[in-house]
Amino acid sequence: MTYAILDGTTVTKTGSSIRELFKNVSFPSSGIPDSFLTANNVVEVIEYINHTIPSQKLTKVSPYIAEDGKCYSVKIEASTEEEKNASISQQWENIRYARNELLKETDWRASSDLTLSDAWRTYRAELRSIPQSQADPFNITWPTPPS
Repeated sequence: MTYAILDGTTVTKTGSSIRELFKNVSFPSSGIPDSFLTANNVVEVIEYINHTIPSQKLTKVSPYIAEDGKCYSVKIEASTEEEKNASISQQWENIRYARNELLKETDWRASSDLTLSDAWRTYRAELRSIPQSQADPFNITWPTPPS
C-alpha cells in the first residue's frame, strides 16, 4: 500500500508506509490514529481502477488528485489494437488452462472401469467446446458439473 501527503490538490510526498513518511514520529502500539492522518493530510494512494479489458488498460503515473478528490497512481487509457489482441489471446490461454484443470478433475470418472453417465459426458463435452462456443473470453459461462 502506498500513502501520500497532500498540500491542497498537490501530492508532496509518497511512501509505502506511514512510518516511512514520518520517520521521526513514534506512534502508539495501538496503531496510527486517524486524527494524525487527517491533521497531516495523509491519504491512501489508489493503485487500481476497475476498467474494461481488453479495450482499456491501466497506466502507472505519478500520484495525482483526481476530480473525485482521491489520490491515484494509475490512469485508464485506451488499449492499442495490438494490446487488445494480446490481451484476448492471453485470456483464451487462461480459459483453456482452467478448462483443462476442470477436465482433469473429472478424468477419473471416464476411466475404463467406470461407466460415464450422460450428464458427465455432456458436462465434459461442454467444457471441451468452450473456446468454440463462447465469443468473449472475459465473460465465460462455465457449465455446471452434475451432482
